[in-house]
Amino acid sequence: MLTRREKMKKLGLLCTAALLTLSLAACSGNGGKQGGTDNNGGAANTGDKQLKVAIVLSTGGLGDKNFNDMSYDGLTQAKADFGIDFQYVEPESASDFEAGYRQFADAGVYDLIIGLATDQNDALTAVQADYPDQKFSIIDSSLELPNVSAVSTKWQEQTFLCGVYAGLGTLSEMPKANADNVVGVILGMDNPNLRSGVVGFEAGVKYVNPECEVLTATVGSFNDSDKGKNIAMSMYNKGADFIQHIAGASGLGVFNAAKEADRYAFGVGGNQNAIEPDYIPATSIRNVNEMVYNEVKALVEGTWTEGVKISGLKEEAVGYSNEFSNVEVPEDIAAVIADIKAKIQSGELVICETEDELDSWVSSNQYTK
Repeated sequence: MLTRREKMKKLGLLCTAALLTLSLAACSGNGGKQGGTDNNGGAANTGDKQLKVAIVLSTGGLGDKNFNDMSYDGLTQAKADFGIDFQYVEPESASDFEAGYRQFADAGVYDLIIGLATDQNDALTAVQADYPDQKFSIIDSSLELPNVSAVSTKWQEQTFLCGVYAGLGTLSEMPKANADNVVGVILGMDNPNLRSGVVGFEAGVKYVNPECEVLTATVGSFNDSDKGKNIAMSMYNKGADFIQHIAGASGLGVFNAAKEADRYAFGVGGNQNAIEPDYIPATSIRNVNEMVYNEVKALVEGTWTEGVKISGLKEEAVGYSNEFSNVEVPEDIAAVIADIKAKIQSGELVICETEDELDSWVSSNQYTK
């Protein structure tokens, strides 16, 4: 028998799921329309059955110009190419994740349910135990569970090259750089994957500029642009001239601060350079849309498998882009970035992943041509 506490928890999840169902109905929009067609005019199917996919978005929701928007774009492209039907839900907080998964799993009609990021690990673990035959994919997680495909990238490699840019840029004569030798990095939420992004950025900075001070801070939310801006302004006031954000929609506030302070800020995820092209010199690229799209493509082609899949710079899954930025990269900095990228791709340079490794890694690794 369930204990009273377990009964109350189950009741709470059912109530939350009911609310999310209303949210799903309200926000299904174009992505939730039935009967999509592939390029040949027919619905993607297994036999005569149209494939159905659902996604539990991250907090911050659509409009973040980042993780959620890229995931939605991946499914929209999959709908256009394969004729799948998809639905999504936008949880307001982490406490809504499990109810979102259960809502879709209870329906019993989805061939694949997709989740986003490690802060959904507990929710997916709980639901997967009750639905062992349901296929799940989770993006940006290394969760090992039966019938779960966990697709992640090397965050330390994603942010490293922008770290190199910042470390050299703060010593340069770039118009918005200063003489303080200070840069910064701002997290949305503190989780292990994103923390590896912080480590990668700082390692990149100190690989080329070991005396540089790297300021770090966490917003505590992926959708608080005002707080993101305030934290960034504080860093700029402390001498930072380059800030890397890893903060979802909160990062939009970092861009606002860069413009107000007349300093630089790096984008993250999909190319964000065009948002403020005079103040964003580059983006730490990761094509989440392709990660989501490829999970659906594998489902359509019958090649989807469970397990952990990790990729990095070698596979061109992450990287650095200054496309669409109006900030001119100094030739010497561009040359160093290209050289270091080649070192990473060849395996000559292996970047540390954790804060515990950082100091010893920097002591053992300093850039030489």
